[in-house]
This record gives sequence, C-alpha cells and structure tokens, in this order.
Amino acid sequence: MPGAVRTGSVGVVSLVALRSGDVVRIREVRPDDAPALARAYANLGEQSRYRRFFTVMPELPETTLKAAVDVDHVDHEALVAVPLLSAEIVGECRFIRLPDQPDTAEIGVAVVDAWQGRGLGSALLASLSERAAEAGIEYFTAQILAENRTMLRLLPGLGQVKTQSRGPVVSARVELAEPAGQPTLDVPGLLLAAARGDIVVLPVLLRRLIRVPEGLAHVLRLHVPAGPFRAPGS
Repeated sequence: MPGAVRTGSVGVVSLVALRSGDVVRIREVRPDDAPALARAYANLGEQSRYRRFFTVMPELPETTLKAAVDVDHVDHEALVAVPLLSAEIVGECRFIRLPDQPDTAEIGVAVVDAWQGRGLGSALLASLSERAAEAGIEYFTAQILAENRTMLRLLPGLGQVKTQSRGPVVSARVELAEPAGQPTLDVPGLLLAAARGDIVVLPVLLRRLIRVPEGLAHVLRLHVPAGPFRAPGS
C-alpha cells in the first residue's frame, strides 16, 4: 500500500490526502485511544451524535469507550483519523462481523463537525473496506437515519447498494467492490529522492509535510523553491 508504514503490533498507518487537500493519518484504534475518542465524541454536534449513535447523550459511558478500543482487528476492526499536526482523533469508523453471517459486517462512521465536508468520511470507509476484504468480508450493512443523506451518498462508493426503508431508518446492504485504494503519500521515498537530487522541486503537499516528522529533518537540508513538481530533464 503506497504511503503506508508498518508499525509492528499497531498495524498499518496510512497518510491519506483528502479531497480538501488536508492530509491525515489513518490507523488502527489502540487501547490507549479511549480518552481521545471521548474528546472526539464531545466535538460532535447533537445532530452528528444522533446520526451516528441514535442518541444525543452528552458523553459516552466508560463501558462503551472500553468496548470501542477493545478490538481484535479481524471480527471487529476500528480505524481512526488523526491530523498530522495533532494527536486528536477527528474521525472514526468500524466494522463488526455478524456472528451468523461471517461474510457480512455492520459498519459505522463518524467525523467531528469541524472536519466534515473534506472527504474524510469516504477516506475512512475506503480504508475500512480494504481491511474488510483482507478479513474475508464481502458485505457491509448499516442502519442509517433517512435524513442522513451524507452517509447514504457515501455507500455507493464502496460497491453495489440495496436499501430498505422502515420509517425514519434505512437498512442498507453493500456488496463490496474490489478495493481501488485511495490517494496516499510515499513520504520516505519522496524524501530520499529529494536528498539524492532525483526530484528538483518537491510537490506543494510534501513541502507542508516535511515540517512535521522531526526524525527526518536531517534529510531536508536543501532549498526547495516554489513551483510545480519537476524531474530532471523535464
């Protein structure tokens, strides 16, 4: 997976470029993420909370938070999105395999209000569908409020969708298409290419990124002029 870094027991961390131009890290949830998930829930408006959890409770109970980070990454997977310059979680998605239908999993996704409309929800679901394919899951199901048009518009990007309305709730079933991947950044490779002189001018997006990883700062002792990406001889 281009732009993904294997990090031992934690799994894969992907740097993903969103439709808005923002870049986030998408990674597996960790046991110590409970406080950050609680803060993310606090940053959901009442409408966002109700659409995701069918409740507007002011905070998530400790038992719910514990269950949210206690995942096995096979039958229960959870991914979170974290901005490059922050440790705060701004989006979360998960699937839970149905015990009586091992090829099917129920899904949910939530994005904090300040990050909605940037393409983060679709990026999270794309990553989740890739994990599902690895786990042998072929179908996603979801219970969605009929008013939640944003979520209903995201599902066709995952595959063929069948829906059934029951009052205010839409039951959706998605036959997952072959994962097409999503825009990711091969940051180490680009940095090494720049250090070798293979890249004369770094892309604008990477110029923003290279200020972030302190461990790579020693690689970047070069002047980066403004302008589009160019390779030698172009």
